Amino acid sequence: MDTYANRLIDALGGSTKVATLINAPLSTVHSWRRIGISKSRLDHVKLAAKAAEICIDWDNPPPSRRERQNAAATNSAEIAA
Repeated sequence: MDTYANRLIDALGGSTKVATLINAPLSTVHSWRRIGISKSRLDHVKLAAKAAEICIDWDNPPPSRRERQNAAATNSAEIAA
């Protein structure tokens, strides 16, 4: 699993939204979650996001949904202990 790709895809609205944004198959975007995003595809995503006026921090996207869930579970376990 590629953490950067997951963070980026989630920050852009999820796999379906990214696939629509760049006019790519959903399976392509979904595969990036496992194998990462190539530099050329990342450049394409950046251009499409800019054209759609979507602003994110490309160097440090927010935590992915899974990372937020894991953090919440950890916090709950710490509170319960």
